[in-house]
Amino acid sequence: MTAHLTTDFLRDVLIAAGADVHFGGSAEIRDGVADSRQVQPGALFAAFRGERLDGNDFVGEAFDRGAPAVVCDRAPQAAPPGRTLAVADDTRAAMARLASAWRQACGTAVVGITGTVGKTSAKELTAATLACRFQTHRSKDNYNSFEGLPLALMSLRRDHEVSVLEMAMDRRGEIAQLCAIAKPRIGVVLNIGATHAEKVGTIDDIAREKLSLVRSLPPDGTALLNADDPRVLAARDSLPCRVLTFGVAPEADLRARNVRDEGLEGVAFEVAFGKECAAAHSPLPGVHTLPAALTALGVCLALGISLGEAAGMLSQATPAVRMVPRRGKGGWLILDDRYNASPASVEGALRFLAAREGRRIAFLGGMAELGAYSESEHRRIGRVVAECCDLAVVSGELAMPLADEAEQAGAAVVWFATKDEAASWLAPRLRAGDVVLVKASRGQAFETVIPRLEEGA
Repeated sequence: MTAHLTTDFLRDVLIAAGADVHFGGSAEIRDGVADSRQVQPGALFAAFRGERLDGNDFVGEAFDRGAPAVVCDRAPQAAPPGRTLAVADDTRAAMARLASAWRQACGTAVVGITGTVGKTSAKELTAATLACRFQTHRSKDNYNSFEGLPLALMSLRRDHEVSVLEMAMDRRGEIAQLCAIAKPRIGVVLNIGATHAEKVGTIDDIAREKLSLVRSLPPDGTALLNADDPRVLAARDSLPCRVLTFGVAPEADLRARNVRDEGLEGVAFEVAFGKECAAAHSPLPGVHTLPAALTALGVCLALGISLGEAAGMLSQATPAVRMVPRRGKGGWLILDDRYNASPASVEGALRFLAAREGRRIAFLGGMAELGAYSESEHRRIGRVVAECCDLAVVSGELAMPLADEAEQAGAAVVWFATKDEAASWLAPRLRAGDVVLVKASRGQAFETVIPRLEEGA
């Protein structure tokens, strides 16, 4: 029996769910994508309907690129010979059903990680740490939604012992849906902040949604809660499962102390759990990434690994990191951290920048999805900018309050309407020894300005 998902399994599950399946023969499915341009041989294509594009219109392209199977809710053409086409009433519901059945068939222990900020870093570091001992699966990229998580589970194999999944939400009830699909046995809540307030509501509403992860755990499961976040810690006594708290707070079960920032080499610290104590090192730069390291250690403990062994595994971990150092042509350093931006992650990155030597420059865009908290949070970050930077280059209308507040607090600030104008102004002014932090919400596509900053004048 192959370790991978197969079209046979897909056929049986989706026919039972009422889909019309044209079966093209047995084939392995090794991945799942929703963008036909990303299809490679072995990748299932899920034809989701979006606000701008209808995935059903790209079924033919997906088959042309080698998809062994397509799940859609409108078939614009027949499947080519040897390919499987499943036509369901709702592509999202069909993918959720398939992912849930496949996860159950594999019997893999699932770790779910949520929080307002730091989910991806915690997921990557936890998976890299567990991989030192277990066959480990993880969700890729931003496959963390009701559409994305089922796609992530398409790459799960029967021989995977642990799967580490990131769980996000931009509407009420989404994390509960993800838990129904993945059935996590270990759940991690990192923090609760204002991001998603635009779509979900108040901070209390966001807390309720995030904490639905740990409320879904079975009685023999383990909830990992950040003891440094009062809203997270408040759930400790109301959960039906084992609870393990982590943080720097004295009351944390898994406690970090004597934390040392080692720059781009990561963070060193001592960690205590009960009567055990161990020296630990995380490869992620910045003290603000410490919750990710404690998450990795806490998940190891939940899986029965000793603290000393867990610390050793953490020190060997090689995750795909977000803050990527890049050397500019003229001897300056670019800290490429533009994957996403929430108030907490921006503040953490700025304080990391503040501890560096040289002229410290922040190249910032706006922070999305803050709703009613947007102006106040941008202004708060503006005050942090004034504490941490020698120069701030800010772009976009969303970030205008940030620039205004930073200037009022005494910072040297320049604001531009677009990121391209900002990059064109900054690039020729960079000099040897400068350290440039690049940070913005993902939708602003700051990756396009990195080459300009690397090149300089």
